[in-house]
Amino acid sequence: MSSDWPPYSSKHEGTYYGLEIQLIEMIMRDAGFCAQYVVLPSSSRTFKELQEGHVDIIPAASFTQSRRKYAEFSLPYRQEVMLLFAHKSNALPFLSKQNLKGSALYSNLQNNIVAVSRGSVYGKLFSVFRKNCPDCVIETNLARERFNLVLKKRVEYAVEDNLTGAFLIQKGRYGEHVKPTAISVYTNPVHYMIRPGSLTEQQLQKFNLAIIKNRDALKQIIDDYHVLYGLNSN
Repeated sequence: MSSDWPPYSSKHEGTYYGLEIQLIEMIMRDAGFCAQYVVLPSSSRTFKELQEGHVDIIPAASFTQSRRKYAEFSLPYRQEVMLLFAHKSNALPFLSKQNLKGSALYSNLQNNIVAVSRGSVYGKLFSVFRKNCPDCVIETNLARERFNLVLKKRVEYAVEDNLTGAFLIQKGRYGEHVKPTAISVYTNPVHYMIRPGSLTEQQLQKFNLAIIKNRDALKQIIDDYHVLYGLNSN
């Protein structure tokens, strides 16, 4: 878990809290497991720790074939929406076009600098954009760092989870300067990544069954967070 990924997971005086904490604890409890949390600074470091056998489960992971080579995946348990955020002074017309996708989107991003999460994936089209313009993408560990870069106009855009962005704009100092755009860079289901061998086949089935049995309750928790931070429920 991250100790600074609001409102998904945070740590205060030894206690972990947030949306992802509530979800995993509900699933683990139903499956009959207990958990010990480990704080890691970035997605890339987390994946390395899993490969080295130091952690067993990673939340909120997108499925990719490269990750499948060293991890198992649970059933999906929620939807992730990665939005493009910009400085409020940026009034380019394309930012309001909700259906702008693919090459049309990335032609507008050309030669602009985009801040992203270190180790995260944003789909094939973003990978092509990044390959064609490697200097256009910079990585940071924390959402606050990405928003700081936008606020100070050191980058034109940040790609961020819609709920995290809404939290920072509502609770942080970014509301006067940073705005969500209509552009969804990447929308996909997320899973738990599981270290091969950490769960038996029967335990993995129990884990997945707990996701299935609690889908309505999990969705209610997610919806409550969306309402709290002014987003439409998914």
